Amino acid sequence: MEMFFTHERLDDFLIIEEKLKQKGILLDPQDIHSDHSTRLINYSIEPNKKFKCLLDRNVVSYLISLVNGLDLSSVKEAGCYREVAGLQAFLSAANIESEACMAYHEYIDVNGIDKADNELASFRTADNLNANIYLDIALGKLNVISSSDLSVFEKGELLGAQLPERLALFEKNIVIVKKALTLKEQGLTNYQTMLELVDWLYSDYFFSAPAFHFLSLYFSTEKVSGMIKSKSLKEVRNATWDITYLQQLAKVCQHDDEIWLFSTFDKAIKKTADLLFVRYDELEDDYFNRLEQSYSTMWGKKNGYGRKLLSKLAQFAERGDNPDRKVNIHKGSADYQLNISPLCHPLEKVVFTNLCHFSKLVKTGMTYDNSIRFSRSSKSTSRR
Repeated sequence: MEMFFTHERLDDFLIIEEKLKQKGILLDPQDIHSDHSTRLINYSIEPNKKFKCLLDRNVVSYLISLVNGLDLSSVKEAGCYREVAGLQAFLSAANIESEACMAYHEYIDVNGIDKADNELASFRTADNLNANIYLDIALGKLNVISSSDLSVFEKGELLGAQLPERLALFEKNIVIVKKALTLKEQGLTNYQTMLELVDWLYSDYFFSAPAFHFLSLYFSTEKVSGMIKSKSLKEVRNATWDITYLQQLAKVCQHDDEIWLFSTFDKAIKKTADLLFVRYDELEDDYFNRLEQSYSTMWGKKNGYGRKLLSKLAQFAERGDNPDRKVNIHKGSADYQLNISPLCHPLEKVVFTNLCHFSKLVKTGMTYDNSIRFSRSSKSTSRR
C-alpha cells in the first residue's frame, strides 16, 4: 500500500530527518542502528501510539541556552545547538513528548534545587516554543530567538514539589562504579577487575545491567574516550548519572502503552544501550549471541575473556536467589546499602549527604517513581 504524507514544511523536515540520522541524536533503544526513529512519516502511521523521548542533560542545556537568548552568530561551534533545535522541531511535528526528568535530577545533584528550579522554568519555555522557530534555527535561517516569541513559565515548580532527596537508582549504581575503581586501584588487570566486581556483586550487592555493560566497555579495548575522565568524585558521579539515565530508559521501555526514544550526544551511552537492549527482531538466544560477539570484540577473541565474563554473569542470574548472598540475608535494607557504600571507596570520607533522610526514603519504598516528572506541561500557553 502506497502512503502519502504531507506537512506545510515537508521539504525542510526532510533535511532535518537526514541531519538527525547522520548525527544519531534521536534513537530507538531497541533498534539503535535503524533510521526509522528519524522518519516523520512513521509517527503518522500509528496516531494512537504515545511516543516519548528521554532527553539527556546536554540536550536540555542546549535548548535552554537557545531560549535564554544565545546568538549563534557569535558561537564558533554552533552545530550542536542547531542539531538540538532540529530535534525539538521534529519532536513537535511528530507529537513526541519530551521528557527531561533525569536531566533535572542530575542538575539538582550538581547545582542545587534553586538553580535547577530556574532552569526547569526555562525548559518549560523551550518545550513550548513554536516548532517553526526551531526549524529556522536548525536550518541556519535564524540565529537568535526573540523574547517576544517566548511563553514565560513561572519559577517555583521544583521548590513546591515533594522530591526524594536522592534517587535510589543513582545511589545503587554509584556504589558499583566506586567498587570497580577501587578494585582497579589494587593493581588488578582490567579483566581481573571485572571478574572481581561480578563476584562482589553476587556475594555482597545488587546487580545492575547498565552498570555492568558500561564498566565492561570502560575497561575493554573499545573504551569510549571520556567515559570516566578521572577518579575524582565529580567524574565518578558524572559517569553514574550516565548509567542511571540508561537504567531509567530501560525501566520506562517496559511500559506497554508507551514507545520510548532517547536523545544524547554521548557515544558511551549509545554503545552501552546497544549492549543493554534486546532488539525488536531478536529472540533471547539471538540477543545473547550478539552479546557474545560484542564482548569478543571488546575483550579479544583469542583469550575468550568476553565469553568468560558473560558466562560468569549467567551463573549470577541462575543463583541470584541464593539465601547465602549478603544482600538477601539483609533483604536489601537501606541500612545495609548505606553501610556498604563507604567500604567501596576508602578514599571518600563522605559518600552520601543526609543519609538518614535517604534511609527513610528507601524504607518507605520511595523510589524514582515518586519523583516529579518534567515532560511538556499541560498548562502550556503556546502549543505548537
